[in-house]
Order: sequence, then structure tokens, then C-alpha cells
Amino acid sequence: MKRENWSPFRELTTNRNLKRQAQVQVIAGFYETFPQKERLPQINQDVLEMSNKYCDLKASVTQRGKVFTSIAGQLQRLLEEPSATSIADEVSLSLVKVYALANLYVCPDSSVQISISPESPKNYLLTVKQQGFDAQDVDAEFHNKPDANLLLAGYGACAEIYEMGFIQALKNKTASFSNTNNIKVVYNAAHEHLCSDAE
Repeated sequence: MKRENWSPFRELTTNRNLKRQAQVQVIAGFYETFPQKERLPQINQDVLEMSNKYCDLKASVTQRGKVFTSIAGQLQRLLEEPSATSIADEVSLSLVKVYALANLYVCPDSSVQISISPESPKNYLLTVKQQGFDAQDVDAEFHNKPDANLLLAGYGACAEIYEMGFIQALKNKTASFSNTNNIKVVYNAAHEHLCSDAE
């Protein structure tokens, strides 16, 4: 019997091909978002490592909010890294973009189902800026890396929304701030684009 006619072999080959196709889609999606980047093997490898990291994260938790808590923690650490100040916005967007691509193509069937499209992070940022977020009402550090800060706020908001529901999460957060407009803009945009399947 020819090896290629052996059912388990065909199944293994098919699985490898599907995985490879998913990886190609993740890499292609990354370069569509960052067309200025030169297509290099090292960048491809970095993208696939981020993709694997996200899928490992999804496999390790049982609640959707935990995924967003972990991503928010990664974004927070990036913001706190002094050497990353000049590239924080780009790296933060790269991270969440690859995670969204991995969610769609590589590990969509994880036990934790998350509804987020590859366009969601950019659409979230655009909505926040269009809906009247007041950048003058935040500290000076925000202006050095605005997108990174907004992504952290959005993913953190989703972690809370998954935990307690949108209405309660927004109520709790606005109770802690004098200017509630920015909070409402971030939470509404996050709920619309990053965690629309949350209650």
C-alpha cells in the first residue's frame, strides 16, 4: 500500500497543510496592516511566535476575561519598558493585531470562544478618537504613546466587562473619575469592537 493512500498519513498531511495555511494567513494579515515593513524571515518568525503565544493563552484559561486580562498585562509591561517608548504604539498594535489574526485563523475552535476580528483593534482606536476622547485630560505620558495607552485601556475595559457586565463595569469605573466622558468613550468603543460578545 502506498504511504499516501494510508488514511492516518493523509490526515496528518491535511492537518499540516491546514496549519501552514493558517500561518500564511496570519503573516499576510500582519503585512497588510504594516505595509511599510520589509518582509523578512525574522519578522515572520516573530509573528508566528506571537500567534502561538496567544493560542497557548487561550488554551490555558476557562474564561474570556482572563484572555483580556493577560493581554492588558502584556500591554502594561510594554508601556513600562523605557527602551520601547518610541515604538510602543507600533509594537502594541502589532501584538493585538497578531493575536486577533491568530484568534481567527489558528485557534478559532479553542474552548474559550472570543469574537474579535483582525480589524477590531484599529477600528477601536478610530472610534475612540472620533467619539470625542479628550487627550488634553490625561497625563503627559499618554501623549508619548497614545495608541498603546488606548489599547491598554480598551483591553482592560473588556476584562472588566466580561467579569461583571458592561453596565456594572462602566458604573464602577466612572465612579472613580471626575471626568467620565473619556471613560464612557473607551468602554463603549471597547464593547463595540474588542468584546462585542460580552453582556
